Amino acid sequence: MLQRSEISSQGPTIAEIDLSAFKENVKTLKLTAKKSMLLAVIKTNAYGHGVVPIGLAAVEAGAERLGVTTVKEGALLRENDISVPVHLLSAVMPEQADEIAAKNLTASVSSKELAVALSRAAVKKGNSISVHLKIDTGLHRFGIEPDEAIAFCQSCYHLPNLHWEGIYTHFSSADEADWETTEKQYKLFMRTVSKLADQGFFFPIYHVGGSTITIERSDMHLDIVRPGIALFGYQPDARQEKIISVKPVMKLKSKILHIKELPPKTPVGYGGEYVTETTKKIAVVPIGHGDGYQRALSNKGEMLVGGKRAKIIGTISLDQTLIDITNIPNVKVGDEVVLLGSQGDEMISARDIAGWMDSIVDEVLAGLMERVRRVYV
Repeated sequence: MLQRSEISSQGPTIAEIDLSAFKENVKTLKLTAKKSMLLAVIKTNAYGHGVVPIGLAAVEAGAERLGVTTVKEGALLRENDISVPVHLLSAVMPEQADEIAAKNLTASVSSKELAVALSRAAVKKGNSISVHLKIDTGLHRFGIEPDEAIAFCQSCYHLPNLHWEGIYTHFSSADEADWETTEKQYKLFMRTVSKLADQGFFFPIYHVGGSTITIERSDMHLDIVRPGIALFGYQPDARQEKIISVKPVMKLKSKILHIKELPPKTPVGYGGEYVTETTKKIAVVPIGHGDGYQRALSNKGEMLVGGKRAKIIGTISLDQTLIDITNIPNVKVGDEVVLLGSQGDEMISARDIAGWMDSIVDEVLAGLMERVRRVYV
């Protein structure tokens, strides 16, 4: 028997964002690194939580700076009256220099082309642009090689209207607790800073640490710590749960759209990869990989219905996911389904979902598409 629910024009699937929990996490991390400024990393639409509301909440909770990876996100923060320093923590294109100058963003610099473009934009605008020199100590994503740092500064440090406010690096293996590699990279960074100072190139602010360094290595806090995923309630690694307590900020929930019974030996979903062994009652939940609910969860993940766990069956499609509700009594169309968060005595965390899809928490949260409505509480 097929049932249909009445759905609002906005759809039943929402991501509920707990701003109080987020602010509490900011304060917890500030206390952990109380001698350093806190730069709240809210890149990638604040890991899926909404860059503007989260940016405003971070500043209210005491974050001295914000970090994003795109000029667009930085501009959005400025357009919503956020005045604290906003760092671009990724390389950007030289042609974006004019907007960086116009929005007073703090740029990461690791190429002469960008440094020159920023200098020209600042001169044209009649202001000064704060920039941080990125040193590549082993992540090999972007950044100046340590043995090229002096030559780079000789050609770029004195460009007009550039304020070399800081110098920083990012570690490759801290989350995995590879301290031998991390300490090697840290020492390389500090040697590079010292060599630059010997040549007259000074930077008022040093920083190296993301969430893991903030939580575990106070000896590397320096002038700024840059927590990201920990702000949203998840330590980068489960080992850190014993060190610091943070609260998940997002709850993802929907409603049951259809219910039907299927006889034994019925293939379910695209490709018929799941076949019922006995009579099954299945429910359709209106979320799919078009919303960022990954296809990798097919036949692996779970959702919560009536305070009980319901297994995902069949292949997740662009807009729908099927779950097995055979052993959950009294389920009806319109009932709440929790994909991330708690219901009754059960809870599904982003770490659970990451494990099912063989990924990391960052992908689970940041991968949630914008068509899933965010509701702030």
